[in-house]
Amino acid sequence: MSVVLATDGRPHTAKAVDYALEYARLHHEPLYVVFVISPRHEENREGIVGEAKRHLEEIKGRAAQQGVAVTALLETGPPAESIIAVAERVGASAIIVGTSGKSVLDRMLIGSV
Repeated sequence: MSVVLATDGRPHTAKAVDYALEYARLHHEPLYVVFVISPRHEENREGIVGEAKRHLEEIKGRAAQQGVAVTALLETGPPAESIIAVAERVGASAIIVGTSGKSVLDRMLIGSV
């Protein structure tokens, strides 16, 4: 079994990162950190890839300090489908995601993954 953490690098995902590292450590499971680039952001791909790599490296460093085996994955596609595909591929026992950073009203009006 393994743990999948989906992150987009924004500050509101920090608690999810902390939780995923702790969960993986306590359950002695490898952690797969997934950063998904949506096709709708293709025009900014180069900048996003750079930010994603920095964020993933930071998490890998923290995982190493805590003795957690980690694999960083950079995927392109619809976020929800990509996260589920990774979870199925690695046999995840848990998928951990942060909040969208939207308020309750925003989520009701706009929707959320």
